[in-house]
Amino acid sequence: MTTAPFRLLGLDHLLLHVRGMDEAERFYCDVLGCSVMRRMPSRAMAELSGGVVLVDTADANGAWALEGAKPGRNVDHFAILTDGWDDAEMRCWLESRGVAIEEERADEEEASLYVRDPSGNLVELVRREGRRQAP
Repeated sequence: MTTAPFRLLGLDHLLLHVRGMDEAERFYCDVLGCSVMRRMPSRAMAELSGGVVLVDTADANGAWALEGAKPGRNVDHFAILTDGWDDAEMRCWLESRGVAIEEERADEEEASLYVRDPSGNLVELVRREGRRQAP
């Protein structure tokens, strides 16, 4: 067999160990616009919908915690594709919620803002050029 017996459809979910479930939910829901799909208390976990990708948050001391794991042990960052933003509005939105822009990147095709969630995970917010920018 020369090709896999399946076709990748995209990222299904990302599981993040977080330091506080309430803080994580406020950041991902109130700041980034995710919604709670379900809570799984037996696993100390919540499943958040971020469009077509789920962001699962798990208590660092919960059922899926790894002994001795350091924050961010396997992931440098993850990226969330947005439908675009007005630059001034986006900066104001993040600042009003106490979220600092840690890094910025832009080229002809896309722009990114890098922010940290309350547990220190680096989140890249991606805007493809031509999507909802100020005139």
